[in-house]
Amino acid sequence: MSRSAGLKKPARWADAVPAREAQFEIKRRALVREAARAFGRRGFHNTSLEEIAEALGVTKPALYRYVRTKHEILFEAKTIAFDAGARARDMAFSGTEDPLERLRLYIVHYIELVTSELGSYAVLAEPVTSLPPEYADPIRARMREADRALRGMVQAAMDAGTLAAGDPKLVVAFFMGAINHIARWYMPDGPLTGREIGETFAHFVLNGIRAPLPRG
Repeated sequence: MSRSAGLKKPARWADAVPAREAQFEIKRRALVREAARAFGRRGFHNTSLEEIAEALGVTKPALYRYVRTKHEILFEAKTIAFDAGARARDMAFSGTEDPLERLRLYIVHYIELVTSELGSYAVLAEPVTSLPPEYADPIRARMREADRALRGMVQAAMDAGTLAAGDPKLVVAFFMGAINHIARWYMPDGPLTGREIGETFAHFVLNGIRAPLPRG
């Protein structure tokens, strides 16, 4: 028996399938990023799939291999943002035991992640009402999930005495409103990186809601 006969042949088909799936996801993510840039420049309702296909250098039929509608693209972009928020919370909790520092890390990581994942942060300013129910309902569920998690983080800092006592709901509305407003002016090729913006906003936000130091 030859030497090669005893060797196990590589599972080419099994190896190829994940590779194709990975390539598909990479291209789909690139499409979402480019669409986000287009939405940021022209607005969601003023941007056509033809314009997105042209920006990517593909035909519209080729585009339909990855998405069916503009609504699906907007849904994917918002999903990326919520995934970034969940990852930022995980990073904050793994980074420190201090509740106030966790909030700071969350703000820094969230802004850095979402500005790097999305071609244009402006897409997040598009209201959920732009989506049909099959897309809007899951996004609203993610919104409620994120809000509950952030209120819990705020409450923990209040309980520790490092945040001024108050309504966690209003605190979250305050700092997430400030963070989400970045979508109105952030540009990927601007003078500041997402990390720099995150550090600056974390400083502004936490110094605005921090509990006053006890007088000596």
